[in-house]
Amino acid sequence: MTIKYEGGCLCGAIRYAASKPPSRTVACHCTFCQRFTGSAYNIEVIFEKEAVELKGDDLRTFDKRSEGSGKTVHVHFCPRCGTTVSLTFERFSTLRAIMRGTLDDPNSVKVDRHIFTQSAQNGMVFPAGIECFEQHPFALDGTPREATKFDAPHEISR
Repeated sequence: MTIKYEGGCLCGAIRYAASKPPSRTVACHCTFCQRFTGSAYNIEVIFEKEAVELKGDDLRTFDKRSEGSGKTVHVHFCPRCGTTVSLTFERFSTLRAIMRGTLDDPNSVKVDRHIFTQSAQNGMVFPAGIECFEQHPFALDGTPREATKFDAPHEISR
């Protein structure tokens, strides 16, 4: 059985379908993601950009320079209902992040890492055995950073 990765915005003006599975699913706790989602964190499903076909209205884009990398993050949203559908990145130009909550079946993907845990909000609990990174998993020069994996659920308390 093939899992389809399809979804869209709240009003239905934007739809998408991915022709390949995602490379990973990330829970991002950076302050940028907290601000643009209005929530504690963002869950983004990472696809190769060419694997995602967008249908319907044209997405609007808000560009924001990342304080960490100095590179631009492009926030793509529905012009009718305002739903953030995806992100693209100057730093990772071949990738498109789809917001997990816009998938028709959000449970079809499992979070496999948490990033920017240094800015996670109080009360956030990181599951045992999942890769957690205090910052981005890759330094600006592309060097991989070491992940932390907790033996038991780990709650943030500041």
